[in-house]
Amino acid sequence: MRVAIVEDDRAVASEMMEALTADGDTCHAFVEAKSFVHALPRESFDACIIDLSQPALGGPALIRLLRERKQTVPALILVSRDSELEIINALGSGNDDFLVKPVRPVELRARLRAMVRRATPGRADGDSFKYDRFIFDMKTLAVKDRGVEVDLTQKEFQLAVLLLGNVGKPLSRGHIREAVWGRNSEVPSRTLDTHVSRVRTKLSLRPESGYLLAPVYSYGYRLEHLKMADALDPAKGSMSPLELAPLSAV
Repeated sequence: MRVAIVEDDRAVASEMMEALTADGDTCHAFVEAKSFVHALPRESFDACIIDLSQPALGGPALIRLLRERKQTVPALILVSRDSELEIINALGSGNDDFLVKPVRPVELRARLRAMVRRATPGRADGDSFKYDRFIFDMKTLAVKDRGVEVDLTQKEFQLAVLLLGNVGKPLSRGHIREAVWGRNSEVPSRTLDTHVSRVRTKLSLRPESGYLLAPVYSYGYRLEHLKMADALDPAKGSMSPLELAPLSAV
């Protein structure tokens, strides 16, 4: 998972980062809430951890801002005391959860994963991930579309799971690079675009098949699962001109 940590206490943020990275996650820490807000127009995350007692732009205000901007990222909220009113005011949606500080690493990982599962389209069943007509075997890296096996490379498999696990959510290029190639990778934009194009073709993620996988201008990509009426009429499933751009331009 790609996790944003908004915590002004560097020691607490470091402890959480250590616990999550040991479990295979990638973390981005923000000491100030405003730096996290500035990152949102260009970056996406699977989840964010927000300290409710953030100075300046406080935790509650930050959560309201996320909802007003229609950010779909679920938030795990840290509270300093077990106050019922404080917790109720902090929770922004059914996908949010809370932890009372000090945070225990085991509980942090468990709560975060449960929260992300609730917010993720599709269904993870043991060693498989299922969404609509697709079934992914996470052990063998085999994928089936309506029961027919599709030949995907390892990177294409990871990219497909990422896209179908985030249907309707814009994914930044940085998010895609980290999830598929690793945090310190220096994958050229053309390579990323080529992999997206191959996954689109191999899995038929096109309007006539009920999907629209398109670039989001100056940001990344978004996969939409179209309604049947939209699938029959591709024009209805198109994005606005501001969101669409040639692959070479994003």
